Amino acid sequence: MKKIIYYWAVYGIIELLIYVLLFRWIGFWPLLLFQIASTAFGIFIIKRLWRAITQNMREGKIISPYLLDTVCLILAGILLVIPGIITSLCGLLLFLPFIRSWMKPRINRWLEQRMNQGNFTYFDMR
Repeated sequence: MKKIIYYWAVYGIIELLIYVLLFRWIGFWPLLLFQIASTAFGIFIIKRLWRAITQNMREGKIISPYLLDTVCLILAGILLVIPGIITSLCGLLLFLPFIRSWMKPRINRWLEQRMNQGNFTYFDMR
């Protein structure tokens, strides 16, 4: 637990330093505009993907081939909503196909480990 607190503290300090440097370099209004645009784009992406997933589930379409792409894009949307330059850049990077293809096997391996350990909860929506 202490490690997590230390990581968040270091992350916060790095974000603060980046904000100060960008504030001095580009100014307040462009920085604020970037943050607002990033958050709005993240909300747009999450809503659009959620709407598509629920519509496909209602129509009985198979969504599993695109599930890991969808997970990566929802993660990108969440990272864009979180205030911060680092999280916004990480979220934008997840829109690049080669980054997603690099992430998908890692997400799949993580999910398999969770399922094999029994630390995975499955909700049947019927």
